[in-house]
Amino acid sequence: MCCCDKPTINGEIGYKWQPEHAPHVHPVNPPELQEGDVLLYDEPGRCGGLDSHCHHYRVVERHGSLNLLVRHGGGDERLRVSLYKQQKAILAGLDSHSRYWMLNAIYRAHADGSRDARDRETGRWSQAAIDKRIKVRRRKHTVEVSILPKAIEQPPAATAAP
Repeated sequence: MCCCDKPTINGEIGYKWQPEHAPHVHPVNPPELQEGDVLLYDEPGRCGGLDSHCHHYRVVERHGSLNLLVRHGGGDERLRVSLYKQQKAILAGLDSHSRYWMLNAIYRAHADGSRDARDRETGRWSQAAIDKRIKVRRRKHTVEVSILPKAIEQPPAATAAP
C-alpha cells in the first residue's frame, strides 16, 4: 500500500511507505539492457491510484521488434510486444504516465495469462498422475514423457429380458 501524499515517480522526493514516515526518494532501478537494444522509453515505477513503485518498464527496439523489459521484486523479464508497425507511433503519442500504465496493463495481461496457463497445465498433469496415465519412455540419451488419453468407459451392455 502506497502512502505517498501525491502521485510520485521513483527518483522524486515524496515516496512514503508508512503514513508516519517522512517522504523520501524511492530509488530508480531499471532492467538491464542487452547488446543490440535501442532504448526508446524508460518508465520508472510510480503511484497514482495504484502502488506500482516496484515495477520499472523499458521499451527497447531490437532487430526491428519492440520488447518490453520489466524489473520487479521477482527479477527481470523481457517480453516481445511488437505486433504491427504502428505500435511504435502509438507509444510515442502517449505521455509518460499514460505510457507507464499502458505498459503495466500489457505486463499484467501477460503475467495473468502465463499464470493461468501454468495452473491449467499443472492441473492436467496432476490429474494424469492421479489416474496413472503418465507414460515414460526411456531413449538412449533422452526421456519422453507423455499423458495417455483417458479411457472411454463403455456403458454396460443391456441384458435382454427373457
